[in-house]
Amino acid sequence: MSFQHLFRPRRSPVSRLIRWGGVCAAAVLATSILAAGPGTRTGQAAAADAAPVSAIDARPNDGSGYWPDFSNTGYANTPANAGGLGLGAYPGQLTDYEAGMSPDKPLRVEFPDNSVIAFTRFTALKTIIYGDNLTFVGCLFEGTNPNDNLVQIYSDTNVKFLYSTFKPSSYELPPGNDGTVSSSPTEPGTPFEDSWQLVTTMKEAVAVMDHNDIWGNAGMIMVTGFPDRPSTWTNNYIHDMADTAHDVYHHDGIGPQSEGDGGNMIVHHNTLASLGNTNALALQGPGVYRNVSITDNYVSGWGYALHVGDLDNAENITVTGNVFSAELRQLYGFLYGNLWGGSARGSTWRGNLIQARAGDGNTAFSTADHGKYLWPSGTTHTTDYTG
Repeated sequence: MSFQHLFRPRRSPVSRLIRWGGVCAAAVLATSILAAGPGTRTGQAAAADAAPVSAIDARPNDGSGYWPDFSNTGYANTPANAGGLGLGAYPGQLTDYEAGMSPDKPLRVEFPDNSVIAFTRFTALKTIIYGDNLTFVGCLFEGTNPNDNLVQIYSDTNVKFLYSTFKPSSYELPPGNDGTVSSSPTEPGTPFEDSWQLVTTMKEAVAVMDHNDIWGNAGMIMVTGFPDRPSTWTNNYIHDMADTAHDVYHHDGIGPQSEGDGGNMIVHHNTLASLGNTNALALQGPGVYRNVSITDNYVSGWGYALHVGDLDNAENITVTGNVFSAELRQLYGFLYGNLWGGSARGSTWRGNLIQARAGDGNTAFSTADHGKYLWPSGTTHTTDYTG
């Protein structure tokens, strides 16, 4: 990617090696973790370096900064040289893309291919983006667009969002989330009329999503990826879905992808936590999902948290090192239909642990389950799954 076009707004008023059936994704993972990986402390989390915690003992917004949360994602926490682009850290304020923006009006933006757009605020009913191989760093996308896209992307190959925030324009913080929990434990979150529904890629652009703060919505419909261009989701804080008291929305964190026949996807070290009726990772079609890596994430709430296909035909699915937390109420279970491919189709389920504390919302688990291994069946054990 060339970054010769560092685009500024027109007006300014204000390591692990993962192999998928012979396809090596290590280089992609390295670039997607970018300037600040899971071991890097940013923002308020820097103070926690003196007292590190383990994955099973940490929770988002507990002050440790171990998991993606308010302290280390979104535009205000952009560090210097994010993405290796040589930019400075967040300068303390954003610049409006243009004067007169309104959550009641759509906004069409077009950038030269290969542009980097930094520290810019986009407020619109819908921000419609044109241009290929674009990189957004430390940007804010806000608006109100129930049942429609907040951001609609027309790109042919790639688009990146690094340390950016996607939220409703009516709120600075999610209703019910006081900054001490991963996501609000009470309904409804952002009311429907103040919410937005989706970010959507309209063409074949594959997204790299890193250190973004995403809330007040119902999903992220973005291309799952291709053998040479995997979709990459790292270090994102996806939480507080909108209108969780009703069934108007289909609540998904990453997704939904409803056609099937998708894959080549990295989902690594994200917080995926919310009340909701469907999935943290929503791969819901009847076709074959393949080459999907789901590693080292904090997952809590939802309906079925992980959904990898509607048929038992997935291939090369890696589910390892995740913490499945009982923090939030859950409607059904952690894995839809016990479908994840299985070892016979090259898939792996290892090292996935249950985190449970007294008073947690998911009463299917108790403190006796804390630290135990979660098997695909939804049961806990003192030994890891080996099937």
